[in-house]
Amino acid sequence: MTPGRLAFVLILLGEIVQWGGIVIGGAAYPGYDPLRQYISELGATGAVTGSMVSWWFFVPSGVFITAGCLIAAWIMRRSVPGVIGWVLLAWYGASLTGAGVYPCEFECARSEATFSALMHDLVGGTGYLAVPIGIWLATAAAKMGRRFVAFGVICGLLTVVGFAGVVADPEFGGLLQRVLEVAVTVFLLVSAWLLAKGRRVTAPA
Repeated sequence: MTPGRLAFVLILLGEIVQWGGIVIGGAAYPGYDPLRQYISELGATGAVTGSMVSWWFFVPSGVFITAGCLIAAWIMRRSVPGVIGWVLLAWYGASLTGAGVYPCEFECARSEATFSALMHDLVGGTGYLAVPIGIWLATAAAKMGRRFVAFGVICGLLTVVGFAGVVADPEFGGLLQRVLEVAVTVFLLVSAWLLAKGRRVTAPA
């Protein structure tokens, strides 16, 4: 298996596990509203789905995505923006694992300043901050034409909007977070698939 295909398979597995946790956890959580409640609430301390979602889904999904993104960074090793972009996306993957290891408190109440909750916000927040920058750098390094540039710019902007929603904590914060996660998922899968097909920057040796 080529490095590109391995990166794609790992990222695909990571996304399947992550979204599996979101769907299964949401179905098992009584009264859960995906439009208003955050994804992290499914793995929160005290939640009926807490340990299951955190350890069976968040932690392994982050490991898979991180590994896939690091392989992508190695593939793009002759492009500084490409390496930085994919390493930042790898940090997003690592933040998923970190958010599972350090869950927020029940319903992710921000008034609960426990060590786990603080680490959850720190790791998850920096992971989300890294996403748009990583997407835009990876897009710039790819040199795959105007359509891909437009695709990368739009995905990055959607993650900014989604993260702003998470920070502002509006009524439909859950929906905005899912906009962010969908944008990241689509970008990672499309980009990794292109890498698997051999589309990458090849700087002069």
